[in-house]
Amino acid sequence: MSVERVPPDDGGTVTIIAPSATEPQLERELFALVRRERRARDSGDWTTMANLYWPDSVVRVTWFEGTAEGFIDGSRATRAAGRPGGIHPINPAWSEVRGDRALVESQGQIVIRPRLDGVQVDVTSWCRFFSRLERRAGEWRLRSFDSIYGKDRLDPVVPGQSLDIDVDELTTGRASYQFLTYLNNRSGRPVPQDLPGDDRPDLLEAFYADAREWLELGDDAVEGRWRPASS
Repeated sequence: MSVERVPPDDGGTVTIIAPSATEPQLERELFALVRRERRARDSGDWTTMANLYWPDSVVRVTWFEGTAEGFIDGSRATRAAGRPGGIHPINPAWSEVRGDRALVESQGQIVIRPRLDGVQVDVTSWCRFFSRLERRAGEWRLRSFDSIYGKDRLDPVVPGQSLDIDVDELTTGRASYQFLTYLNNRSGRPVPQDLPGDDRPDLLEAFYADAREWLELGDDAVEGRWRPASS
């Protein structure tokens, strides 16, 4: 696996992992697994979702960091409270396998329709979903799930309806997930500002380096360029 840095439209740099060959049948299996995980999340199929993660898995997104079990519980609670859980279109695009460990990166979106100060809005995030997977006793499941953020936007559902956005508060968030940060902050959920995103090539390079080391060494990997896997 090689790492490349390419210029985006704004003249900065974006770090990507170059394509790498995986045996086609296994790649199809891994791609199907990550698609099932997002489908289970969006449909509220919590049992299926739980069975797609190993118990020691880690999930790190804007509104949650912790175990897969905690993530599923939080997602279930959001839906039970009548709050929008969103939809997460996913298109797996790349994989690499070393023995019983694999990495999968997918093109993705996060689409939610919450209320902000009484106004119904659509929030859309363009991102890449990144998963570590591990095979135990012949079965593949996820060991981690992360989002790599690209950009987001917020629009009123009713065209022309005004929104009173606190621009000073908005601009405290990272450009790659600025509106997700604003929305979560308004809901009382603090958002880490060191998540992997295209606006921070240094964090993204460290994130990929940790993933690469885990792929090669598994639990013997000494991570922490971006974050320890147990955080």
